Amino acid sequence: MKNNEPDQSKIESSQNRPDEQLVSVLTKYLSFALVGAVILNVILNLLLLPVLGTNPFLSILFTIIPNLLVFIIMSYLIRKKLSYLKALQKGSERVAADNFESYIPLQGNNELTDIANNVNLIHDLYEAKNKAESLAKMENHHIITSVSNEIHAPLSGIIGYLERIQNPDESDLSKKEAYLQIALKKAYQVIGFIDDLFEHAFTDNGKGYYQFKVYNGKPLIHQLLNSSTQTLKEAGYDVVEENCIERDFSLWVDLEQLQRIFDYLTANIIKYADPDKPIDFGLILNKNELCIILRNKTINNPDAAGKKVVDSESSSLDSCRKIITRHQGRIDYYQLNQLFKVELTLPIHQ
Repeated sequence: MKNNEPDQSKIESSQNRPDEQLVSVLTKYLSFALVGAVILNVILNLLLLPVLGTNPFLSILFTIIPNLLVFIIMSYLIRKKLSYLKALQKGSERVAADNFESYIPLQGNNELTDIANNVNLIHDLYEAKNKAESLAKMENHHIITSVSNEIHAPLSGIIGYLERIQNPDESDLSKKEAYLQIALKKAYQVIGFIDDLFEHAFTDNGKGYYQFKVYNGKPLIHQLLNSSTQTLKEAGYDVVEENCIERDFSLWVDLEQLQRIFDYLTANIIKYADPDKPIDFGLILNKNELCIILRNKTINNPDAAGKKVVDSESSSLDSCRKIITRHQGRIDYYQLNQLFKVELTLPIHQ
């Protein structure tokens, strides 16, 4: 409704102004006609009449001719302007009734022409607004349909595998473990899709979603680490922090998104780390970047022998990679036997 109010006021002003502008236009034309009549009267009576002789008939005729010309010219102009005024009135009434079938033709270059041009501009604004609303409805329908399809398929798969796990006739534990892993992977797919959806929902191509600000780096990182450390200690883990930062520095980050990275990493530790082994956090400040290193021992898994690059597709680590990439940083992780290591790098704000 707010968008309609300015346009409506323009329409009302366009409907009220033509009478005033018509008087102004006709007054100007009348002034030109009277001046022309006086000049013509002077030419006929003072210059031409003495040459033709003092004839009373000619004197009367020369007096009538300028006045007759003024009457003819003013009648023509008044009829023309009244016709254009009716076109303005009908055009403004069409716009007021949301009827955009035709424009008001532009005639001449005066105040009435300006009014016609303004009414046509309102016509364009209304038409553009209606097209934008129609396009928004189509886009919303497309988004809803896409979201439904993207979420429905993996959720249906998750439900199916969970039902197989709950099936009392299924006694093979290895199959149940495989079903659980597939369901977990599909759940991560849903999380990844929702993260992408929120990233692009209220922005122009997702460029404006992140709220970047410049922060004092030392208290910011300590705040994030203290929050993660407190959560891990409450979960029964010992945390060792190796802080090699001696100088002040600044970071240009989105605090909420950076907090999400630490939340993801903390949740992964609680899920996979060996509670009997300490969790190591290392902080290293180089010339142009801050490096945060996380090390933990995973629960003993005979299949995890040797160095292994962690498959992060459709997982929380994949979400971390997307966030840190938007910060112009990088994240690397791998597993060597039971040692799981994450290296998180952020550029220093200059």
